[in-house]
Amino acid sequence: MQRSARTLHKELKQAEAALASDPTDENYRHLIEIQAQFRDVQATEALIEGFGVSSGRGGRV
Repeated sequence: MQRSARTLHKELKQAEAALASDPTDENYRHLIEIQAQFRDVQATEALIEGFGVSSGRGGRV
């Protein structure tokens, strides 16, 4: 199951703090992984919000 953007944002902040306090390769890789997941969720949400706009379907009212 895909995590929500809100959850990933919280995890991203935690990963950034972990890397700042303990700059290891493992913490860096974890940060990069969370960033990628966060970008994917944002892109998916943007696609869902824009669905049908180019076909002339109305957006949310």
